[in-house]
Amino acid sequence: MSQSTAPKTPVPDDTVAPATNSLVAVLRDRTMRAPLLWSVIGRFPIYMVGLALVISTASRGSGYISAGLLLAGYTLGVALVAPFVARRVDRYGQPPVLLITGVVYPVALVGFVYADQASLPVQLVLVVVAGAMNPPLSGCIRSLWSTAGGHLEQAGLSIEAVLSEVFTIGGPLLLSVVLFWGDEGTALIVGGLLAGVGAIGFATSRASRETQVAHAGQDSVEERDRLGALRSPILARMLIVLFGCGLATGIYNVAVPAFAEAHGSAQDIGLIFGIWGVGGIIGGVWYSTHTLRRPPVIAFATGSLIMAACAALVMLAWDNWSIGAALVLLGAVTAPVTAISYQLVSRAARAGYITEAFTWAMTVILGGSAIGSQLGGLIIEATGTRVAFLAVVVVMLSVAAGVYAIRHRFTAAPATEPAV
Repeated sequence: MSQSTAPKTPVPDDTVAPATNSLVAVLRDRTMRAPLLWSVIGRFPIYMVGLALVISTASRGSGYISAGLLLAGYTLGVALVAPFVARRVDRYGQPPVLLITGVVYPVALVGFVYADQASLPVQLVLVVVAGAMNPPLSGCIRSLWSTAGGHLEQAGLSIEAVLSEVFTIGGPLLLSVVLFWGDEGTALIVGGLLAGVGAIGFATSRASRETQVAHAGQDSVEERDRLGALRSPILARMLIVLFGCGLATGIYNVAVPAFAEAHGSAQDIGLIFGIWGVGGIIGGVWYSTHTLRRPPVIAFATGSLIMAACAALVMLAWDNWSIGAALVLLGAVTAPVTAISYQLVSRAARAGYITEAFTWAMTVILGGSAIGSQLGGLIIEATGTRVAFLAVVVVMLSVAAGVYAIRHRFTAAPATEPAV
């Protein structure tokens, strides 16, 4: 894949026209239907595991300091090791890596559940191993979508944006269901088994087995290339932009609950985040069924500006009803912008490094979110939620400016298919 050009497929814009049942075509595609299903099964508990880890540690009497340490170990395992696991996917193919991680991940979580409660170092090692061996399903499925091209690629990556919202809402709900029948340890075991089953099922699908390995016969060269996907200058710049997006998310993760509690009660927090997610689902479904005509990089910059405007509405909210309405609008815009960002990451990736590129994108967003949460907490303690919401507006304007500044790197090639 060229690092300086991007095929001019139908892409996002404010001028839209219905696509030819692209969403339905994705769901009916026999090749992609199986990996999509297995990826949903494997990733559905992604947010449940972290919550269950904290609750399980606290319920053992270890306290929230130990719970925070173990969650940090799990998160660092994911963030620091995932890109290098994804590099192995690009080098050796999806099935071998998915099969290994699909076995090790649940075993590590089961080991944590039954480990000696008094041995914090053993528990820490197990959660770090679990985080490091988290099956790279998101990178694998997005890699497959990115090679589909045309309407199928856009619809598939839009589904990914929708699923991100579904997992955010569904993970905690699944935890509640499991806790109704069992305990926190059961939740961890269920989460690990679902991830393992999803990874193994994905690895056995035809689409995964038929993926081409770009590095065959080039191991000696690639071993010397330590940067891997980061060797692409445009990807490195894109990751800085995505870090900004993660920063905004992290600020909201602290500021929205603080606002909700100050203007109502803590019971409103789940409802507000839920309707925010519904907005994202609506926006993602809408985007997947429309063909948009501007180059992705311009659409991303435009979308970031619209997100900044929606963030300004959040800043002007006066109660929980008004902030809920503003967040629905923000979510509806965020999902298409997220899908477009996946397209840009795919176009910025070096040939044969697509899975690693997607994984680096998730890593920097996670890192940005963590820093944003800390920053949001400091701002709220010092000045209140209004200034924290203003900070998000500034961040999104900076993201739009950053994308616009690198737009020339994504030079559009001649159209390969007509826009509808």
